[in-house]
Amino acid sequence: MLNRGLDILVSLMGLLILALMLPVVAVLIKLDSSGPVFYASWRVGKDRQLFKMFKFRTMYETPKPLGVSVSPQGDPRVTPVGVWLRRLKLNEFPQFYNILKGDMSLVGPRPEAPDVAQEYPPEAHKIFTVKPGLVGPNQILGRNEEELYPRGVDPVQFYLEEILPRKLAIDLEYIENKSFCKDLKYLFLVTWVTITGAISRQHLTDNFTQILMLVADTLGCLASFTLAHYIRYEGFPTAAVTATFWYILPLTVVIRIPVIFYLGGYQILLRYLTLKDLKRVFQGVFLGSLLLVIVSYFSGALFQGYGRGVFIIDWLLLTVMLLGYRVVLKTLHQRYMKEKDQGEPKRVALIWGSGEQGLWCLRYLTQSQNPRYEVMGFVDEEVNLHRKRIDGFPVLGDCHHLEILTHLYQVEELFVARPKVSPRHLESVQDLCQRLNVKVLRFLPRRVQEISAPPPEVEQPGEPSFSTV
Repeated sequence: MLNRGLDILVSLMGLLILALMLPVVAVLIKLDSSGPVFYASWRVGKDRQLFKMFKFRTMYETPKPLGVSVSPQGDPRVTPVGVWLRRLKLNEFPQFYNILKGDMSLVGPRPEAPDVAQEYPPEAHKIFTVKPGLVGPNQILGRNEEELYPRGVDPVQFYLEEILPRKLAIDLEYIENKSFCKDLKYLFLVTWVTITGAISRQHLTDNFTQILMLVADTLGCLASFTLAHYIRYEGFPTAAVTATFWYILPLTVVIRIPVIFYLGGYQILLRYLTLKDLKRVFQGVFLGSLLLVIVSYFSGALFQGYGRGVFIIDWLLLTVMLLGYRVVLKTLHQRYMKEKDQGEPKRVALIWGSGEQGLWCLRYLTQSQNPRYEVMGFVDEEVNLHRKRIDGFPVLGDCHHLEILTHLYQVEELFVARPKVSPRHLESVQDLCQRLNVKVLRFLPRRVQEISAPPPEVEQPGEPSFSTV
C-alpha cells in the first residue's frame, strides 16, 4: 500500500512536468518528422498481462514496423530529435500515465517486448510476479544500454546472449531483496545517473568537433551582442540600458543555438565544409536574430528605449564570427592535410573520356579533400580534341597511344569515364592495360555497376562510385 501511494504521488508530479514540457517537445517532434507525438507499444506486465506502454515518439513513422525490437547505438530508425530525447531520457515521461493507471510501478524490472519475454529462461519467470518499473537497478548499471552493442553485431543475438542474462540476474536479485527503502534508494540513484550520464565519454569522443562548435557559437553569441551594445552606446551608460542588456544577453544563446541546431549547423564535419553548410549556419543566425528581436519586442525590452541598432550590429558581427571561424578551420585543415600528403607518393592516372562524365571524374580526383592521384590528362577518340585542354588538363591522344603515354608518364591507373563504350573496345583496352600493368577503373557518377556487367547505356541519378573493370 505504501508503494502504491508513492507511485500515485510521484506519477502526478511527473504528469505535471509532462504537461509543462509537452508543447515544446510536441513541436520539436512534429517539426523533426511526420507522425504522432506519442508512441505506444505492447509490453509484458505483471502475471504476463499485456499492456500498452507510452513514450514520446523517437523513431520515424513507417506503414509497417521496421527492424527488431531492440535499438543499438546508431539505429537509423531514430530521428535527430529522438536521439536527444533518448539521451536525456525525456522520452520516458509519458510512462507516468502507465504508473498512475497501475500497469507499472516507479521501481521494478523494465518491461520487455513480448518477443523478447518469450526468450526468458524458466528461472527468470519470477520477474513477471511483480509490476515492471520506470526505473530499476539496471538503469543504474546500464544507463546508456545502446552503447553496449559492438559495431556490426546482430543486435537481437547480442542482446539475448550478452545483455539479457546480466539484466535478468540483477532483476532477480532485486526481487529477492525488495523493500520500500531500497526502492527510495533506487529512485535517488537513477535520478543522479540520468543527469550525470546524459553525456558519456563515448558521446564526447564521437561528437568532439560538434561540441566545440556549439561552445564556440555560444561564446560568439555572448561576445557579439556585448560588442554590439558597446559599439552602439560606447559603454554602459545608464542603469536602465544596462539592465535591458543583461536581460537580453542570455536570450541570444537560448534562442539562437536551438535554431542553428535545428537547421543542421552542428551535424557537419569541418573538413567537409561546403557552401551549403555555411548557408545553414547563415540561415540559423538570421532566423535566430529575427526571433530574438520578436521576443525582445513582446517582452517589452524594445519599449524601454533600447537601441534597435544593437540587434543589427549584433547580427552582422555574429554572422562574420560563426562563418569566419568555420572557414578558417576548414582552410587550416586542408593546408595541414596537403602538407601531410606531400611526402606520400601519388598514383599517376589518365582519364578515358573528355565529355561531361570525364570532367566530373577529373574534378572528383583533383578536388577531393585528400587527393591521392596526379592526373596527367585525357585520352579520347575525337581527333579534333587532341592537344586541346579541358579545365587546364590536356587531351594527350586516344587509346591507341596508351602504351606510349604509359611509358612517358609512368601511368598506373586508367579511369573509364565514358557513358557508352562497346564491350569489344573495352576488352581490347583491358588487355592492353593488363600487359602494361595499368589498373583499369570505371567511374560511375550516376549508377553503380557490377564488374561483369556491360557498360551502361542510360545513366540514372545517384552518387559517384568506382568499380574495377
